Parts: sequence; C-alpha cells; structure tokens
Amino acid sequence: MIYDVYGYGEPSLGDQPGRLAEALEVEWATHESDYRGVYFAARPRTGAGKLRLQSNDLRDGDDEYLQEPDFPQYRYLLFVDKFDRPDEVRTRLAPLPQWRFLYRSVVD
Repeated sequence: MIYDVYGYGEPSLGDQPGRLAEALEVEWATHESDYRGVYFAARPRTGAGKLRLQSNDLRDGDDEYLQEPDFPQYRYLLFVDKFDRPDEVRTRLAPLPQWRFLYRSVVD
C-alpha cells in the first residue's frame, strides 16, 4: 500500500478544498475530531483509496503538536492513502503548484 503526503504553506486554506475537489474529482465531507479538529475526507469515485485534508497543527491547549513535525512550514496536509494509482493523483495536483509533494511511504 502507498501513502503520499502533500503540504500547503499558506496561513489559511481559503478556496483550496474546492480547488482540490475539482482537480481530484471528489466531494469532501467535513468531519470533526478531538484529535484532528475539523478536517475534510473524501473517496475517489472509482477505485480504492481515501483522502484527508487537515491542519498540520494539532495543538492541544498550550502544547504544540505537529502531525508532520519534519515539515513545520506546511500549515495544511493532504494525505493520499491506499490509492490504486497514486501517481495519477500527483498528476492531477500538478496544476496546483502550491501543494508540494512531501513524501511517500510504501507498506507491504
């Protein structure tokens, strides 16, 4: 299974959820979690996989906690999990250069 992570460095998401939904041809569902706060989740129309768009800052009170501490400059993260064709996702995100590919994990 392949897990990709992308980062967005601007202080606000602005219209990014809509732009990502259009590029990836998905519809976001908004969720709220004690751990992640408010985040967006989606599944592709065909094939396997799931997407999660969330803040990198998972601060709890005064304690700072980053989901991806190696990438503190990215305020928001897009997780691309278990897609059949993750490179297709990267191609679809190419017109949105503000979303930077951060890393890929491959789990057998």
